Amino acid sequence: MIMFYGKEALDELGILEGINEIIATTETGGRVNAAPLGIIRSEDSLYIRLFLGTHTYENILTRKWFVANVTHDAWIFAETALEDLPQEYFTHCDGLPILKDTEAWLLFKCDPFASDIIIANIEPVKGELLRKDFRAVNRGANLVVEAAVAATRYMSLRSDNYFEELMKTQRIINRCGNPREREAMERLMDRIDNFAHKR
Repeated sequence: MIMFYGKEALDELGILEGINEIIATTETGGRVNAAPLGIIRSEDSLYIRLFLGTHTYENILTRKWFVANVTHDAWIFAETALEDLPQEYFTHCDGLPILKDTEAWLLFKCDPFASDIIIANIEPVKGELLRKDFRAVNRGANLVVEAAVAATRYMSLRSDNYFEELMKTQRIINRCGNPREREAMERLMDRIDNFAHKR
């Protein structure tokens, strides 16, 4: 396990140019929350976008920090997109809440402001490489992450375009994904279906 500090941590822990999909963990009152979050890195700028009404929004607004968990487990992205993970999925490292199976973590501080959408500049503080997870690219795994994003947008905007995207994505995941990724997609669609029936 190797610790990195400041901007050196970005490249070393895999936060590269573009939008980096991570699982953000925050903690309030001893309870850890996890949610997918895109860290946008553009040359020397680093920022995030958060939306009103989420635990992540409230926690970052209050605490002014979050931990970026770097993971290739697409199931976690799908699970945390619409639900809270049980607390047994988390541990603490250097006093910070992280996913138990994360490959690396990086603490960011930020100074968000209250509005319907937060666009906050963030700054890397410190992070740790726990293990390197080498693997071939799998279309199914990547599409589960895309499906998690589409699901959150469908739930908030109720746009048929996002639902159609989810249906198309599910067909490809069923063909290309492994059993865990297919399960992640099924659980995502079940939650959307259950929510639609409650309305």
